[in-house]
Amino acid sequence: MADPAHRIDPVTLEEFEAMSFGDRKAELIDGMIVVAHAFPTSRHGDVAGGILVALTNALRRAKRPCRAQTGTGVPIRLDRDYNLGPDVLVHCGGTREKGGKPVLVVEVLSPSNSATEMMKKLHAYQAVDSIMDILLVEQDAYAVDHWTRTPDGAWTLRPHLSGPDAVLALPAMGGEWRLEDLYGDG
Repeated sequence: MADPAHRIDPVTLEEFEAMSFGDRKAELIDGMIVVAHAFPTSRHGDVAGGILVALTNALRRAKRPCRAQTGTGVPIRLDRDYNLGPDVLVHCGGTREKGGKPVLVVEVLSPSNSATEMMKKLHAYQAVDSIMDILLVEQDAYAVDHWTRTPDGAWTLRPHLSGPDAVLALPAMGGEWRLEDLYGDG
């Protein structure tokens, strides 16, 4: 006999923040809870770490009042709520205890990411007024899609970057990097 169907209702940011997921990473995507089934792969960690180090060093050299971090959530209110945990987040202003406004998010894509999930995340990130750049980074190939907000507030997708020698330029962060170096492989 089949298990009975379960009704799944969307939850709010407040309900999500009151929940405990133990040592599992969970995100709220379009009001629905998504719990990671496994820890990220070593390659995923290498790529996220390489990006974190590159951004941190560039921000310090440029003396920008910003921080690059991992493990920081971004709560977003739309028709349904989101609480996303990008692999790397840059925020500006704020203090050590309370981060400033997010300006750049990086999602390292693995084979388990669905296209629908990533489109919903992209839409949510684009709804945050302070976010100016979104990087979707392939974990298993040197490939980056870079979304950037134009001065009039519209979003544009820059030319796709691929290959170890392709260069990602982020002038607002104070740097540019060959993908091989950004991935922590150079």
